Amino acid sequence: MRKDRPALAVCALLALTACGAEPAGAPAAGALPPGTPEVTRAAPSGDTTIAPVRHAVLFGSDHRFASDLVVQVSEPQTFTPGDAAYPDTDRAAAVTVKVRNESAKPYRLSRLSVRAFADDEQLVQVVDPAQGYPGIVDADRDLIPGDRVELPFAFVAPEGSGTFELAVQPDPNEPARAVYHGGA
Repeated sequence: MRKDRPALAVCALLALTACGAEPAGAPAAGALPPGTPEVTRAAPSGDTTIAPVRHAVLFGSDHRFASDLVVQVSEPQTFTPGDAAYPDTDRAAAVTVKVRNESAKPYRLSRLSVRAFADDEQLVQVVDPAQGYPGIVDADRDLIPGDRVELPFAFVAPEGSGTFELAVQPDPNEPARAVYHGGA
């Protein structure tokens, strides 16, 4: 049985390669590496997948998605989370994400993805209800046409981090996302 193990390992490797699996640590197909400054990205010729579309936006500015969802993100502010905050951290960065539905259809808030990055590393969201950062508590809410909502978010802010970006994606099944950042 021991002499069959190398043959099984080779078969497993061939099966993974034939299925198009990426090597460990490789970026997903069509993924943009962190820090990519491009605004849009076209799919290679003959590729039938939709490539991600990244829109660079300054904090405080509105961004209108093709779905007519308009998003604005405030400048990040640092604060000290309270004793009941999760995860336990000494420092956090907070933003307010304002969402306006200017489309003709309701928008389900649970589809909204908000992720923060510092120096190209994804940050963990901080939940601190005592200081006004409960996460999205109305995730099952529909934002009716013409309605708006303000969502407070906080993220662990590592000491000495140089850049802070916030990626907002209105639908995880769509490639478009806005990446908010500070001025140059």
